[in-house]
Amino acid sequence: MTPARGTALMLLDSLAMAGSAAIVFNLGAEPMTVAAFRCLLAVPMLLPLVIWELRRVDRAQALPRITVIGAAVGGVAIGVDYSFYNTSIGLIGPGLATVLINIQIVILPMIAWALEGVRPMRQLAVIVPLMMLGVAFAAGAFDDAGLNWFGVLAGLIAGAGYATYLAIIRRTAPKTIRPAPFTVLSIVCLSAGLTAGLGALVSGRFEVPTQGVEWLWLLALAFVGQVVVYLCLNIAMTGLSEVLASTLMLTGPIFAVLLGALLFSDIPTLWQVVGCAMIIAGAWWTAAAQRRSRSA
Repeated sequence: MTPARGTALMLLDSLAMAGSAAIVFNLGAEPMTVAAFRCLLAVPMLLPLVIWELRRVDRAQALPRITVIGAAVGGVAIGVDYSFYNTSIGLIGPGLATVLINIQIVILPMIAWALEGVRPMRQLAVIVPLMMLGVAFAAGAFDDAGLNWFGVLAGLIAGAGYATYLAIIRRTAPKTIRPAPFTVLSIVCLSAGLTAGLGALVSGRFEVPTQGVEWLWLLALAFVGQVVVYLCLNIAMTGLSEVLASTLMLTGPIFAVLLGALLFSDIPTLWQVVGCAMIIAGAWWTAAAQRRSRSA
């Protein structure tokens, strides 16, 4: 894998992530139901990759019990993430909702501090207020339009859910150079789909699509948002440095804002653009500082 191809795949990954947000926005369906079907429909799509993967890895090393349990528990976090993310998309649009997800990059060090006593880097004292101010700008706190704080809160909860997922997956990853990422992803999708579906049932919000076009959109969401995103990510990471990969991942919110404007006339105001830029800058600063601390 050459760096040029890896870069192209990472950009495709970010575009697919933004595209999945656009599909959710276009569906306009019940958020928990969409989250459930997005994950559950991806499982059979991933099955060929899982079969291929299990034939080439040592299952005892690639899938120890802690990894399987971590995938199942991490799936619960993803189910929460997707449910609130979809809710946020419906309330504040796909662009701003995707930007808010980046709050996960400052939540992760807090989780490490709480679980392992690893003190967060000093830069977070500046980065967190910067990103919170960016959230206020992005949400429209300084515009004339009404502010939907629940949409903002849903986006932040989604970011916390994603951070929890990453923290679990990183701490339960197998100690082998030949893991089984697609098998783990399938377990995550199954667990996430069941979590979101159960939440929809308990809250009385579970809705089975009745039109063929709705099922087509859900299939497209499962393919684009789960299969394409993770396939591109897993392949691209083998040919890129951590610095370049983490930087390219921040193009996702940019694509989401652009697609929201082009496809749904979801034009952000100047203050919202400034807020998006502050959130992305804070995420980039955090990633860069973490890399410098690890190389020191």
